[in-house]
Amino acid sequence: MIKKTIYALCFSTISLMALDTGDIIPQNIKTQLNLDSNKTYVIDFFASWCKSCKKELPLISKVHIEQTVEVIGVNVDKKKEDGEAFVQKYNVPFRVIYDTNKEFIGVFDPIGFPALYYVRNGKIVKIIMGAVDNIDEHISKDIKEIK
Repeated sequence: MIKKTIYALCFSTISLMALDTGDIIPQNIKTQLNLDSNKTYVIDFFASWCKSCKKELPLISKVHIEQTVEVIGVNVDKKKEDGEAFVQKYNVPFRVIYDTNKEFIGVFDPIGFPALYYVRNGKIVKIIMGAVDNIDEHISKDIKEIK
């Protein structure tokens, strides 16, 4: 009984630290991501070992993005070389940050991959966790609603 309670408390505390819809991104992370308050961002956490990421990344790459919207990829592979090869294989057209030191993943703390965070004025306005069919269509629709 005590072990179960401790286990539950540990995991409930971890989830409380994750960024969620409505949360403001810490200033140091906004600075490192070079976020402009006049833009909307779609921040995509992905990894080369993630099967769903292999399906979604090409779809996200083909989304027509307006000048006031930017996609930023955050690759979470342990080895930067693995992430770079993955990005090159899928010819990713947007800026990618390689989070080998787990700084970004430690702050956002998504529950799975892929993970998309929509950010406007430094605030998370929507999150999509896991694989989504036709993610490119969802992103296009969401961007229109967020703006």
